Amino acid sequence: MPPRRISIALALIATTLTIAAALPWLLYRIGLGQIDGRPSRATQTVVTTHDLQALRTRLRISQPIRSNPISPYSYLFQDPDMSANTRMAWIIARAHNVRHLTDHRYWHLSGAALTIWLTRNWTSDELVAKAVELTAPRV
Repeated sequence: MPPRRISIALALIATTLTIAAALPWLLYRIGLGQIDGRPSRATQTVVTTHDLQALRTRLRISQPIRSNPISPYSYLFQDPDMSANTRMAWIIARAHNVRHLTDHRYWHLSGAALTIWLTRNWTSDELVAKAVELTAPRV
């Protein structure tokens, strides 16, 4: 193979790998861009043991709830049984996007992007408090 063809092939491979590496982050930014604002934190930040147990039961969470920030890569390759943290972030993202999504064609992409954003910007305690607030039975 002539040196020019090798150079072109290497350039194509490098370009393809760069695009593949950047694409998840680009999709993340596009998804976030479709959402007006970000969710507000819980009004009540103290969660009782009873509230936490009720949340775990409602969401069928068996694993411990701990801080676990995710990236667009880890979101794509995570176990279909999401971590407790990711499930709570998804509940918050879904509730927020119902009213704040500019284009509902981006529902899934924006939901995934906001879920990622929440795990990276909120603590586990904040996620738990907001999830309790959103899923508590109305009286």
